[in-house]
Parts: sequence; structure tokens; C-alpha cells
Amino acid sequence: MAKQMLEITYRCMSPSCAANCREGLLELEEGFFNDLASSCEEEGMFKSPKGYCRLGFSRPFKVLNLKKSDTGMDKRPRELDPSNDPIAVLIAEHMDILKWLDVVENHLSKRNIDALWISTCDLGNKLMLHSGVKEEEVLVPAMTEVVPLGESLVQIIKEDHREVMSLLYAFRSALEDNVINDSVLISMIVSLKSHIRKEDNEFFQMVNKYIDDAARKTIIDGMRRVEAAFVPVPPGDRLVLGKARQSEREKRAFLNETELAIRQNMADGGCCGH
Repeated sequence: MAKQMLEITYRCMSPSCAANCREGLLELEEGFFNDLASSCEEEGMFKSPKGYCRLGFSRPFKVLNLKKSDTGMDKRPRELDPSNDPIAVLIAEHMDILKWLDVVENHLSKRNIDALWISTCDLGNKLMLHSGVKEEEVLVPAMTEVVPLGESLVQIIKEDHREVMSLLYAFRSALEDNVINDSVLISMIVSLKSHIRKEDNEFFQMVNKYIDDAARKTIIDGMRRVEAAFVPVPPGDRLVLGKARQSEREKRAFLNETELAIRQNMADGGCCGH
């Protein structure tokens, strides 16, 4: 017997929420939802499922709308052709990114700084094409008119992308100084894996319900165009870049010291001879 699924439009009622994700849509198995609701005394409230709050906490969610879904957990999703379906393509790219994370983590465990320099550059190019171009420039704009994404959900997706790329760039910047910053890379990996789970289990599932074959063709054509135009960033010479950055830091430090000395001289009246 198929397990009944529920589509729930919710609002986060936490007064301390700072993640800009006040409202959203999720799909839960009815029994699981009842368990979450039983932990709340107030009618129409339920505890947020693990992983749904991007801050990592359990939050009180208020049900705005609840309806039975036309999909069951024992029903197979329609077969997606990875070459022609944009969602299938993006999910397949997630798998490739996760495999590449294994490569990066292997280089980290071996403390191979030169291998990390190359593998993290390749990862950055994969993420930029996948998230920054295909998702943000093609998928999200096409979905805005047909899917009730909500401003908060779109913002969360983009903020996740920025967070991951910022951490990756910070890690690579340290590599230029011959420093392997484990904590930054591990934070990036945790954030990226969490983001991928969120897209696969929530965002993509929702998008799949609203787009027809014509929309899929429009999106996949757009994704192919931007991929053909995408130019990967080469890793460059790590040591040369590191020396250039060190030289720039030294130059800025000298200018700052010079400016400070001039200001001090002016404060002492040296510029007027008093």
C-alpha cells in the first residue's frame, strides 16, 4: 500500500530566525508529519524536519496550507533522460561534484598541496558552471513564472552558492601562502553536501511537478548554450601567484606605514615648520 504524501506550505515562526527563509514548501510522508506535529502543543504547528533549517536548528513551523500529494513513496518517478531533461542533468552533475569532493578530500588527507591546488580549481569551475550559470542564469529565471519558488527560497539557493564559493576561494588563497586550511575546506564540503541534499530532495522535486516537456526543452537548450560558452579558469602557478600576492601585501603595508608617518608628522606640526 502506498504511503500517503503531504504537500505542506509552511512559515517559520522562530523569532530568532536570521536565514531569510520564512516560508517554503516541503513534501513529507503523512506519518512522519504527524510525528513532527505531535511534539508541538499548538494546533497547526510542527517541528521542522532535520536538515530543513539552513542554520541547523529545529524550528517551529506553522502550516499555511496542507494537501495530499498525488505521488506515493512506493511509486517510481518517471524515467528521466539525462541528455534531454534539465533536472536529470543537474542531478547527474551533483553526483559528479560529490565524486570530485572525494578526490579533494583524498588530496587533503595526503597533505598534497599541489594536487589540492589543481583539484580545487577544477571543483571551482564545476561549481561555477553548474550553480552560477546553469542554475542561476537559466533554471531559476525560467522557473520564476511557473513555480511558486518564493523570494526566500531563491535567496537561500543563491546564498548557499555564494557561501560555498567564498569558502573555496578562501582555501585556495591560503594555498598560495603554502597553508592548508583544513577547517575552511571542511566547512566548504559540509555546506556543499548539505546544499546538494536540499536541492535534490526539495527544490528539484518541486520544480519537476510544475514544468512540462516544452519548458524542459527550453531550459535544456539554454543550459547547453551557456555550457558551450563557458570558459574554465586555469589554476595558474600557485607559487608565482603567492609571491605576487605577498608583494602586493608588502606594498600595501609600506603605503599604510608611509601614510601613517605623514599623518603623524602633520599632527606634530612638522608640515608647517612649527
